[in-house]
Amino acid sequence: MFKIIYAKSISKDLKKITKNSLPQIKFGIEELINFPNISNIKHLSNHPLADYRLRIGNYRVLFDVDWENREIQILKIGHRQDIY
Repeated sequence: MFKIIYAKSISKDLKKITKNSLPQIKFGIEELINFPNISNIKHLSNHPLADYRLRIGNYRVLFDVDWENREIQILKIGHRQDIY
């Protein structure tokens, strides 16, 4: 089980997301506690901000994993056109 930690900028990111998509995104992030046994996750090889991304419809959640402390750090949430 992993602990989920949010970056301070996440509240700003969530304000840009439509209210219809918020429950899906919340559910997807909550499932990250079962990492790495989740589909829709991809390891990013050359992204400057994060090592992994979670795909939730047209939205992406960028995050890093601290294996030693069993923590997932959510760094950015946004529409797929804007996140990369």
